Amino acid sequence: MKQKNIQINSEEEYQAFLKRIPMYRSVLCRFTTFAISGTVHPEELKDFETALNLKNRKRRITFLHDRACDIIDQYNAANGIVCHYNSDGICEDPKHQTRKNGCCCHCYLQTSQGCPSRNLSCKFYFCDHMCKKFRPLTMKDIELLRMFTPSERQIIKENVFVKRETSIGLLRLGSYLLFCVYSIVKFYRIKNVF
Repeated sequence: MKQKNIQINSEEEYQAFLKRIPMYRSVLCRFTTFAISGTVHPEELKDFETALNLKNRKRRITFLHDRACDIIDQYNAANGIVCHYNSDGICEDPKHQTRKNGCCCHCYLQTSQGCPSRNLSCKFYFCDHMCKKFRPLTMKDIELLRMFTPSERQIIKENVFVKRETSIGLLRLGSYLLFCVYSIVKFYRIKNVF
């Protein structure tokens, strides 16, 4: 394996690095080990280095999925972004007073204790009421998601209300056409559809 050292010390170099991500994750760099360092966005650079050095596709997708969930959870905790429920699990928003678990009440995975799954798509899902109160993270805010292909990013945008394992499995397939077929089957399987 050959080693590629990347040094990033300015915002311009960081943006140039982000533009080269598709080349770095391609087959051309299959046998390349990356060593990325710099003074700009050091935590993100460490995540990119870890992801690029994971050559097994399943392990890379799992790492990216879980790390993006961690980033969203840290952001939400730091900014106090939580769905406000009373002790019975009923949303305190007047529009959703009758719904248990607020805007996610249509999800068949929901329990009275909340969501048992850790799905990246659901982490990006916020109702209008929450978006008026807070500014949640979007996919464009998390640079690490550039490690996914365009079809995988589209799957992330639309793959709500499924278990983490299913979400990762669909990302591994990476085919948007297969995802559309899966979505149609899921639509007919779930009884409480919007």
